[in-house]
Amino acid sequence: MVKIKLITILLLLFCLVDVSFTDINSDLNNRKQELNKLYTNLSNKKAEQAKLLKEEKKVKLELSKIAKSIKNNEKELSYIKAKLIKTEKELKTASDKYHACDFKKQEYTQKFNNQYYDYIKRKMISGLNNYPGELKIRQISLEECFNEYNIAQNKCVTAKSDIDKYTKAKRKYEKLKKQQQTLINKNIQLQNDKQELLKTTAGKRVKAEQDIQELKSSENALKALVDKLIKASKQKDKKKSLRASNTNTRKNSLPWPVEGQVILNFGKNKHPTLNTNLISNGIKIKAANGAQIKAIENGVVVFAGDFRKYGHMVVIDHKGIFYSVYCQLDTIFVKENQKVLKKQNIATVGNDEKSVLYFEIRQYNVPENPLLWLKEKK
Repeated sequence: MVKIKLITILLLLFCLVDVSFTDINSDLNNRKQELNKLYTNLSNKKAEQAKLLKEEKKVKLELSKIAKSIKNNEKELSYIKAKLIKTEKELKTASDKYHACDFKKQEYTQKFNNQYYDYIKRKMISGLNNYPGELKIRQISLEECFNEYNIAQNKCVTAKSDIDKYTKAKRKYEKLKKQQQTLINKNIQLQNDKQELLKTTAGKRVKAEQDIQELKSSENALKALVDKLIKASKQKDKKKSLRASNTNTRKNSLPWPVEGQVILNFGKNKHPTLNTNLISNGIKIKAANGAQIKAIENGVVVFAGDFRKYGHMVVIDHKGIFYSVYCQLDTIFVKENQKVLKKQNIATVGNDEKSVLYFEIRQYNVPENPLLWLKEKK
């Protein structure tokens, strides 16, 4: 169905050209120049695409390295956290031992003091020297208390040493934990920045590829259209004299198809994002939302419908002398084979970013600058 529709469109547009063999040769030379410009443009676009693809691969490689670094940091952080948990447990154990030893030390200190007090009191009152057995027992009990105190004291010293060691280790692992977490956060931020850069780079690359495909598609369609228009021109030699007598008679005298500002000029234009130029066969006019589009001269509608990237399009034949082309329309009011009058409403533009008319004037199948045909604005 698409092929049939395309063939129908091309057949309907046969009448766009009406030239002699000499004119055709001139037109072909002009078309070859346009094609050479297009090929140069395509080459530049492909170079830009290759550059963007290279940048995209570079960013992806950097992202891979960052992800690997984050993984290593997280592994190291996990190890440090495990060490920190173990150290905190050992610190708690050492602290518990210290408190238990300190309690024992106080307990034996109190016990020693009580026994020593009883020993002195007993010795002063009854004279323990007269009771050597009791004296010996009391002395042994005091020695045992003293020894137990020393044991508790030594355990406290060992526990205190462990507390200092594990406290120092805890501070070390807490510092390492903070450092690793900082590294992870920095790498995550860098990863986010690179991902945003990748989106931008990939988006530009995709846009460049789309521009290339659209340009190729449009070029193939226009080349096919030109071939058919040339064939059609051979059948219309009888209009040669009429055409010759009317050439350029309408230049700088035609009304504007719509009121607005020209935002794309005829010929070479700088691409808004890529470092290259595009060739435009017409002009773009930014109009008010839903503005009415008018025929620039009396004529017959030879095409009204959708045509590839040009969107909704109307082509009007002005007595075989020249053709006006209205593209990117919103609503079309006319039909094929319908006669239209000068300044008659034939369509509307859309709203906001779609309130733009793409407009061409073609003579001898060669696009001409519409600004040379339309009345100069005061």
